[in-house]
Parts: sequence; structure tokens; C-alpha cells
Amino acid sequence: MGFVLIVSLAWLVLMLFTSMNKKLTFIENTFVYLVALVIHINFTWIVYEELNMAKISQQILDNSAFIIHRSITLPLTVAITLNLFRTAPSFGSKLFKTTLSVFFLVVAVVIALYFDIVEYKKWNIGYEIIYLILLHLVVHYLLKHFGQLKTRGVNEA
Repeated sequence: MGFVLIVSLAWLVLMLFTSMNKKLTFIENTFVYLVALVIHINFTWIVYEELNMAKISQQILDNSAFIIHRSITLPLTVAITLNLFRTAPSFGSKLFKTTLSVFFLVVAVVIALYFDIVEYKKWNIGYEIIYLILLHLVVHYLLKHFGQLKTRGVNEA
């Protein structure tokens, strides 16, 4: 059941991303997706494999659900959020969109915890929330500097 819910969330996020009016360019969306993916894969490897703070289920479907969440749901949710930042008129609106994005990702993690896809040992949902907020901030900061780098390269040429 956990696999079905995680795949449904991934499908929902994928359909939302493909059908939304994107404010970021194709290159910027690709950059956001890849940066979020690389950071999250390295983070999960450190927390789950190296520090043994959490455990991933070894059952095939549960492990596949974890990989789908890690590789599709989370990076695309961050990309959707940063696309929505371009339409946000104020800081409060950006904060609300980030909070909503983090809440959605926490719901996915709670589903994974409930169905024993992941098991926390020395980790908890509070740490996960802090990590997700920091991930959004880091990717937003890197996207901002990516845009400046792109503009600077054009002006120098």
C-alpha cells in the first residue's frame, strides 16, 4: 500500500509539473532538478548508509518507493516551488509556498514511515523538516547565482 501511495504522489507531482505554466527556463528547471537530486541523494546516502541514523526497507517494492520519492517526488516538488517563486509578489507568499512544499514532502515521509518503507533510528521528523527547509534555501540560492552567472557570461561575450 505504501508503494501505491508514494507512486501516486510521484505521479501527481509529475503531472502538476508538466502541466503548470513554468516561469523558469528549461535550463533553469533542469538545473534546479539536478541540484536538488544530487544534494538529496548525497544526503540520504550519508544519513541512511554512513551514519546509520535511519534504515531503508530491503523489500523490493518498499525500496522502489523510497527511490521514486528520492528521485522524482522531492526534486520535482522543489522545482515546482521555485517556479511558483517567480509569481510570488511578496516574501510572505514565498514563505507560504515553501511551507506548503515542505508540508507535502513531510506527508510523503510520514507515509513512508507508516508503511515501514523507512525506519528512523537516531533521526526524527523534526530533523527532516529542517533539512527540507535548508534544501529549499540552498537550491534557491544556487539558482539565483546560476542566473547571475548566465547573465555575466552573456555580458562578457
